[in-house]
Amino acid sequence: MSGTEAANRSILWSDSAAPGALMMRADFTTLEFAPHVHDELVIAVTEAGGSRFRSQGVEGHAEPESLLVFNPDEPHSGRVGDKGCWRYRAVYLSLSALDNAMEDLDLTTPHLPYFRDNKISDPDLARRFVTMHRAFEEGESVLAKSTALLEGLSDLFARHGTPHYRPRSPGDERRIVARLIDYLAAHFSQDVTLSQLAELAGMTAFHVIRCFNRETGLSPHAYLNQLRLREARHLLATGQRPAEVALSVGFYDQSALNRHFRRAFGVTPGQYARALQHGP
Repeated sequence: MSGTEAANRSILWSDSAAPGALMMRADFTTLEFAPHVHDELVIAVTEAGGSRFRSQGVEGHAEPESLLVFNPDEPHSGRVGDKGCWRYRAVYLSLSALDNAMEDLDLTTPHLPYFRDNKISDPDLARRFVTMHRAFEEGESVLAKSTALLEGLSDLFARHGTPHYRPRSPGDERRIVARLIDYLAAHFSQDVTLSQLAELAGMTAFHVIRCFNRETGLSPHAYLNQLRLREARHLLATGQRPAEVALSVGFYDQSALNRHFRRAFGVTPGQYARALQHGP
């Protein structure tokens, strides 16, 4: 590998949680993109350094926590900016993936949202897209990944798309949410999907998220994680090893259990198990 190639690294992957989408993580120091188009919607967040880009007859600069959005078939070019590095995360959404998202969002307009400005200054949304992207990279549950992507697209369309998207307000769906809670309790060790919950509720996927949040204060995937963590504590108390517990309760691997356990309780599963066995 040449020095130039070594200085420009990227990873591209797909995920069954988002059919028709590609995820990319890149770290460039010399790369320059010639003018080109994508037949996907491109959403990119700069994490470090920055880039110079040209689109719609305008040249701009992307810095950390700025979003770049390129409409399908929109010519653009780009290169590493003045700081000499450009580290970013991107998601490429095909037309079929966008159609699925619009259906899940109950967005009935015949036209895709259009973005008049390629650069969007919305640090909160940029951080959420990074969190979503890491969920795909770290092997979170299908429910967590699809929920994070759908919530991010909803806010992107509502805040910055043309025409502005307005999600339907949740009503009084307590009995439906109670049914979903029962379903999650019975299937917490399985890879429950947002589509399954939507079909059970007779709602769009995004309306399930909003109603569940309203009634419980948690998203469906956050509630599912709490069920898994509750069972994990019980199994750890019986002496099972963390690696076995992780798979038993539905986490991808022990690192996923460790991550969620520590976020919830401030200690690792191993620390928790040792405390039960030996005291302080």
